[in-house]
Amino acid sequence: MSVTPLLPSFLWQLFERLRRRGFAIGPTDYEALRQSLRAGFGWTSREALRDLCNALWAKSRQEQETLIALFEQLAPDPDDWQYSLEEDDSLDQGKEQASTSDLPDPEAKAPNQTVPKTESRGGLPPISLADVKVSDRPFVFVPQFPLTYRDVAQTWRRLRRPVRIGAPTELDLEGTIARRSRLGVATTVVLQPRRRNMARLLLLVDRQGSMDPFHRFCDEVCTAIQQAGRLEETALYYFHNVPAEGADDQVLEALTGELFPALDPVLPQIQPLAEGFVYADAALLSPEPLSDVLQSYAAGAAVVLLSDAGAARNRYRISRLLDTIAFMKALRSYTSHYVWLNPLPKRYWLNNTATQIARHVPMFPLEREGIQQAVNVLRGQQRIIEKPL
Repeated sequence: MSVTPLLPSFLWQLFERLRRRGFAIGPTDYEALRQSLRAGFGWTSREALRDLCNALWAKSRQEQETLIALFEQLAPDPDDWQYSLEEDDSLDQGKEQASTSDLPDPEAKAPNQTVPKTESRGGLPPISLADVKVSDRPFVFVPQFPLTYRDVAQTWRRLRRPVRIGAPTELDLEGTIARRSRLGVATTVVLQPRRRNMARLLLLVDRQGSMDPFHRFCDEVCTAIQQAGRLEETALYYFHNVPAEGADDQVLEALTGELFPALDPVLPQIQPLAEGFVYADAALLSPEPLSDVLQSYAAGAAVVLLSDAGAARNRYRISRLLDTIAFMKALRSYTSHYVWLNPLPKRYWLNNTATQIARHVPMFPLEREGIQQAVNVLRGQQRIIEKPL
């Protein structure tokens, strides 16, 4: 005889709303809630059930806030809950009956609550909310970005450089066998340090100007990388248009007769440029020397530049292209692992500065497939560049 819990109907509504808001949950997750209730968890109070749902279905702080808000909106008063246990002849029959009981009754009405009534003015009928459940948090606003917090976290956790460091706490099987074979007697086991991800990342984010519409999106991506990327170190700095300005424009004198000239003929003459300032805050009020930032965070690390590269306004500026190429040459003296993430899709890169930068630097759109390819390049995967520096 199996004991199957009859779940409150609002849990199915909560489950469906979470799925519509992009939660990566499915039937197995709903069954996990049923199994947890069967084991005795979540029955004591409203808060206990809410915490149980959070533990099973929410995977980030943002998802927890969304789940709590929806739970408070949908859950009735504890006195109106009808928890019960039903004994069935078989587990399959119990699951079938429980799944049927999970579906909300379309004819069921929300519990009666004291709701305000508006007075009739101007001959209009009064407005009554007697059949509407009033919640302390009636609105749940979830940003709809091309990338979710989970997408970014799962992708950037693949950027790893495992190194054994710290106290020896893990069994070294090969070392233990080698020692006993060498000595010929039973000896103590050999221990070794655990592996730690020593990968470091420098984020350089374009700010203000044409990047204004993408500020919130870029902030969400950077926050997800910092909080859930599980990297050894993540440094974040900001710049405006280009990280470094002031490249020698005399090399452009050889480019004549073209409306949108490429830098291919003068590419060897462009000198590395690491002079200038980047900013430690998003408001661009705390400048720091670019050379010091590169020396501290870019040496031997992965570097990501996040900018529209001029694609947002669909302009081609040869001076911006020159400064960018000069900076990328300077960056190559610190690391060979760098990528460019563009918040605009590829179709917006044509006939502007972005299409020329993408010929020299690995550039990817800021979407799920794009960040996956970017992480592959940072891990060492070869990518064909039309005109490498």
